[in-house]
Amino acid sequence: MEEAQTTHDEAVDGTTKITAKIQEGLLERFDQDMRGCFLKRDAFLNQVIGSEIPYLRQDLQGKRLTSIARTYISGKLKRMGTRPVNIVVDKQVAADLNAAVEAHNLVRDAFINYLLVCLRSTPRFLKYFELPSHYTGSHFDAALEPTEVSPLRAIASTMCDPFYYLREAVRERHGTGLYALSMPEEFHGVSCFLADEEVPGSEANKVLVRETDALLAALDLDDLEEVAFTPKGNAR
Repeated sequence: MEEAQTTHDEAVDGTTKITAKIQEGLLERFDQDMRGCFLKRDAFLNQVIGSEIPYLRQDLQGKRLTSIARTYISGKLKRMGTRPVNIVVDKQVAADLNAAVEAHNLVRDAFINYLLVCLRSTPRFLKYFELPSHYTGSHFDAALEPTEVSPLRAIASTMCDPFYYLREAVRERHGTGLYALSMPEEFHGVSCFLADEEVPGSEANKVLVRETDALLAALDLDDLEEVAFTPKGNAR
């Protein structure tokens, strides 16, 4: 498990340093975003990591990565090309993060990379998951909290729960938590959780593939074509 490193000065002010491996392109674009928003990366990530850990644990309640899935995710992230980054966080944040990693056997760096992916929420990311790019009342059935008019209060409100609207959009669209979303295979390296069935080449995955193939082979091709090509208004 990745351990936090603490210097004498950090011990005095209650912070510690963690080293995370971040995908290089993602890191560069995230740093550009930080500069554009006039935000200090460490202070910002300290707040985001700390505020999101309870939601992570809630989404993954009762779930724990197997050694097969953990090794696979770690390998996928490494092959994406990473760069080590030191992040200064509160000791309590580091302790809570370590506890979550232990409880769910997480790949810690995958979680941190996923946080950055969600923070950026690019058009490609939102389109893949069929999520709206802008918040309007028409996008959500649930009643969402109103935003502040005061700019500084709005910023402070966002920092208390930075993923509020994204989390509600995911729950509305997919009926699941943000950290339980199934990522496309090319981004498995930033997954917080994968069942063994989702790990390519694993025995569980091979069984699933065989069962799926058998199910497809048992289908009546004529019935399948009738369903596929019959206009909806003419369906029997």
